[in-house]
Amino acid sequence: MGKVYDRSNVITRHLGVAEFIFLQSESTNERPLGKPSSSGRAAELLAREGGVVPGFVGFGSAVTPEPGYVPAVHGAEEIDVLVDADFRLVLRKMSKRDTVTKLKAIQEFGSMCQERDAEEVKGVLPYWPRIYCKISVDHDRRVREATQQAFEQLVLKVRRSLAPFLKSLMGHWLMAQCDTYVPAAGAACLAFAAAFPPNKQPEALSFCRDEILNVLQDTLLKETADTLSDPQCVPEEERETKFIRMVTSSLLGVKKLLHLLPDSDRDVLEDRLTQLISPAKFWKYSKHKTPQVRGALFEVVSALCQYTPGLVHKEAARASSAVLLGIDDTDPVVLPPLWEAVLHVVTTIPDCWTHVNARKGFLPKLWALLREGGGGMAKALHPNLMPLVSKLPQQVTEPALDFYTTFFTSLIQGLVAERAVSSPTESAAIVTAVVECMRFSVLQHTEEGEEQRKIQRMLISQQLLPLLESAVRKPSLQNGPLFLLVTEMLISWEKRAGLHGGDGPQDGPDVFKPLLGDFWEGLGLLLVGFVDTEEADEKALEGVATLLQVMRYPDKVTGRKQANKKKSVKICFSEDAESDGTEGGGPDTALEGEPQQEKAVGSLESERLEEVVCQLAQLCLVYVNEKQSERHLVLLALLLRSFHTPRVFTMLMESEGGEQPSAQQPSPPVVDLKNAAMRFLLERVVGWLSEDGRSHSHHLVDMIFSSLHCCSPQETTRILNHITTANAGPETLKSCRDWLKGSVLGERLLGLAEELCNAGRGHSTSSSNENTHSWTLISLVLSQHHNNEPLIGEVYLEKILEKLHATLSETKARSSHEGGMGPLICFICDVASTFYSSVTDCLLLASAEELLLTAFQITAQDHSNTHLSASVLSKLRGVCVAGVQALVQHSGDQLRESGFLCSAAVWAKRQLLTASLDVKSLQVLVSAVQSVVETLTTSPSQDLTLLTHFLSLLTPSQPEWTRIRQALPPQWMKSPLLSGRLRVTCDYPSIDVWKSTLSSRLPAHLCACALLGRVIQTAAVSRTDQQRADRSLYSELKYTVSELLYAVQWCVEMDVGLATVSQYNSLLTDWGLSGSLPGLVPVQDLLETLYTRSVAEGGLWSLCLERFLQTDTVATGATSNAIRKLYGDPGSWFPVSRAKLSTFQVLCPFMTREERRSVSSLATTGVINWQDNDDVCGCLALLLCCLQEHSPVQVEVLQAVLASMMEWRNSREDWFLFSSDLSKVSAEQLILTVEMMRFLSWLVTSSPSVLGGSQWDFLLCCMLAWLEVR
Repeated sequence: MGKVYDRSNVITRHLGVAEFIFLQSESTNERPLGKPSSSGRAAELLAREGGVVPGFVGFGSAVTPEPGYVPAVHGAEEIDVLVDADFRLVLRKMSKRDTVTKLKAIQEFGSMCQERDAEEVKGVLPYWPRIYCKISVDHDRRVREATQQAFEQLVLKVRRSLAPFLKSLMGHWLMAQCDTYVPAAGAACLAFAAAFPPNKQPEALSFCRDEILNVLQDTLLKETADTLSDPQCVPEEERETKFIRMVTSSLLGVKKLLHLLPDSDRDVLEDRLTQLISPAKFWKYSKHKTPQVRGALFEVVSALCQYTPGLVHKEAARASSAVLLGIDDTDPVVLPPLWEAVLHVVTTIPDCWTHVNARKGFLPKLWALLREGGGGMAKALHPNLMPLVSKLPQQVTEPALDFYTTFFTSLIQGLVAERAVSSPTESAAIVTAVVECMRFSVLQHTEEGEEQRKIQRMLISQQLLPLLESAVRKPSLQNGPLFLLVTEMLISWEKRAGLHGGDGPQDGPDVFKPLLGDFWEGLGLLLVGFVDTEEADEKALEGVATLLQVMRYPDKVTGRKQANKKKSVKICFSEDAESDGTEGGGPDTALEGEPQQEKAVGSLESERLEEVVCQLAQLCLVYVNEKQSERHLVLLALLLRSFHTPRVFTMLMESEGGEQPSAQQPSPPVVDLKNAAMRFLLERVVGWLSEDGRSHSHHLVDMIFSSLHCCSPQETTRILNHITTANAGPETLKSCRDWLKGSVLGERLLGLAEELCNAGRGHSTSSSNENTHSWTLISLVLSQHHNNEPLIGEVYLEKILEKLHATLSETKARSSHEGGMGPLICFICDVASTFYSSVTDCLLLASAEELLLTAFQITAQDHSNTHLSASVLSKLRGVCVAGVQALVQHSGDQLRESGFLCSAAVWAKRQLLTASLDVKSLQVLVSAVQSVVETLTTSPSQDLTLLTHFLSLLTPSQPEWTRIRQALPPQWMKSPLLSGRLRVTCDYPSIDVWKSTLSSRLPAHLCACALLGRVIQTAAVSRTDQQRADRSLYSELKYTVSELLYAVQWCVEMDVGLATVSQYNSLLTDWGLSGSLPGLVPVQDLLETLYTRSVAEGGLWSLCLERFLQTDTVATGATSNAIRKLYGDPGSWFPVSRAKLSTFQVLCPFMTREERRSVSSLATTGVINWQDNDDVCGCLALLLCCLQEHSPVQVEVLQAVLASMMEWRNSREDWFLFSSDLSKVSAEQLILTVEMMRFLSWLVTSSPSVLGGSQWDFLLCCMLAWLEVR
């Protein structure tokens, strides 16, 4: 017997090994070996031959002027072997004339270069240059683009192996980078960058410089349309188009070569470049009929002037004539490079004017061009005028007075050109050029002398003032940069005249002071002419006000200052006077709200400006008093808006003869009658306001505020108090109510809110603190209500809330940095909290609920993304609490579908189901939702209706539970399967699953269980006084608790050493969910739910049921009768399913001896009668479960079962899976074999006495056969 037991132990161990092999089996596929290639030797062969291929064999039968491409050298058989057959085929297709065939072949070639081995691709290199040089200049632009893209793939694959072939490639490669078709040129540049980094590109070009120049020179000087294309095969138009494109590319290639080559190489190439530019054919391109060719030539001229000035001096006559006599070319393609060349020529060639007749050839063309406004190209042309004028020698500009008169007259006349009138940008370019050239001209004529004074007077009286007169009449010029540019010029002159103290040098004050005097005298007469008429043009009066306003506050001209600083040419008039780059620049000055005693920094200092304003204001007052002119009253209001100075108000009151206030208009005792502004307000403005029939009074309101600017804050407050107490009747209050709800105040408050939000983005805390009073005002208008109505219009109330919501929403998008938004968010939180706490039914506004939802979402997101400080997060949580409290107090038990609670629950559930959360993010989300639940449960006047609805929306549906449960990683199966605690209930995952590791992100099922468990626990604890009545907080409670137990069991079965599982398990333990939450559901209800899930699905549900039955609560509360109610009669286990089998394995220990005996008897019958039974595996597994629980079974029964198995060995050998490929075996077949192994193992260990000699032989043979299975 001892030998028997020893043998039984060995057999048992081997059976266990066989069973483990079966459970862990997985198929493996052999990967086919790749085919090695050695075709790179073709490149080596050509390198050994010195890059010379003796002959070529053509691909096609057609006669073409181009040679073939596949080499026919000695040892052609070797070449045929070395060049891959697929590459030979695609190269043949690339030589075809059909464009579609050629294009597809090139694309295929690029793909092959990308996919094939480098050695295979290198075999193509000896034949690529000739192919590339042909197709890179193909007529079809798609072919050229595809060629460069394929070339890039070739370069990326062969890398340094391209070096021996560079000289034959580089000329056409450089031309391709200058292709007139931009996508093709861009692709060629990408290929060049892939081959050479930026620091190596000059070296590569230097290495091939001679070959490059050969290609470019041949194209420009030797080739024609007929030599580049076959006249017999290619149409004339196509030949001409190709020739023009190649000439253009060659010219641009020369420019690019000069730009990239080192200085030393340029000197070496001087002789070669001389050969290029000395022929007359080269300079004839300046008169070519195609604009692209002309433009490319001028670009070459600019490059030659910049990089090889000595070479240009040799060709000075041709260069000067070609460029300076061609300035009348206004083609959009030609003009920009032409004028760049003009500036380079006049700078590089000092004697250029000796080669052209400036008075007959150059200047007449310039005057005509200027009078036409640059032919619609002023934006490109006019920035070059001032640099050009600065380079004109005296021999060209003499006599200076006539020259400058004609120049500025022609230049200003361009403003009436058709294109300038219709295009603001064209007009702005001309105006900018006028002022720039005028500033330069004045600086060039600052010497004493009658001739100099004539030029100065001409510039002021004949040019600048008429231009301003035209601008005052035309709104299009008013909206341009003219007024601002003129103001900056005047400030510059004042600095030079010494009127700004120490702000600038006093260069020739005797020149600039008279110049300024002439300007102000002429401007005064000009503006008086517009105003001193009863039928004054309203548009002109607006222009007068605009001009003076810009002169008063140049830094506040609708944000145009910086926009108009952007120019094509950088201009510096003087190194000392304007070294800071901006004239009259300085801190911004407020247009309104600043004390008048403080002068606006950067504005004109001359008192002459104020004198002009006083003169105009007096005229306006005369026409208002005598003619009741409304247009003059409007102009007076506009003047006072910008010039609310004591001097202006004093002048206005003195013009009235110094009359004291009449008895009908007594001034309040709080007003200082010595204050001219207050006298003007009470004696004039109030009287104008009281006049009947006045339809528009907004300009009078402007006058009131202009007057208050000259009053101290204390005086202003006393005056407003006096006005309020003096007009407090019912009608006044009604008017105030209408004003509060009107559009004017609403729009201003909305603008204030937008301004505060914009100012708070990215600013420092100090700047935000300065807006505290403004935020207080916003909070006041939102939170204060009268008779349950908001103070302002409801539409504006909602718009302000929408603005706050939009600003707060940016916090979610700014994930990487908080910047300066912390103080801004705090202000918004304070306003929102006050609003929610003060306003009844505040959440009936959609914008209020959206704001609350956004605050909730920010608090529920991972704080490492938003980087918000603890104080800011605390304020956001306070907003959520205040909003939910308002919702509970005023909404009753109704839950709107679009309301906050619904939206918050749906959003939180979406986060659980779709977002990848780690443990920290889950804690933050749970904390936010828990805060909402606590607020709902702690309200004294609220029942659990809202809470029940909220939890229902938060809970996943049954299909969602099933989906996220099935998404749990299946590694949990390993331990229970190998330990025998779980029968096979599903198909095994692949072996890759067992090798994979869990990420740091939690599965959605675990997140949902943790959040729901926590909030349900919170709700239950908060309602302890109603615990029994509210035990079932909502109908889904037992299912939610079941899912929580499922999640806990998943963690138990997983490896506790995994960080993610360990952290999650610790979290549940700290919250006490697995222990306390099941107590909220009756034991019998939870037991039935777990049993139903186990019988339906098996697997982990069966283990959950087992663990639940082993808890103290269930062990004491669940009797055998309660468990028996779950399954009823023992016959209910048949027919056996996988899920039933797992459930039976769990419940078997809790069954009575009689129940187990009944089940084992039925199972034995099923095994013995296997011919009539389709579920032999299930019956065998049930029998084994009963045997493992020590159910009494007769020896004859065991022998009968064993005899049946031996019979299977003869008649159903496929059940044993001997010599089978386990990767192709179904799960059902595998399970039956495993159950037979388990039964035989139990028989050997627990009842070996029933085994005879034949049974031992059967068992040993099976064991050995199973061990050989792979």
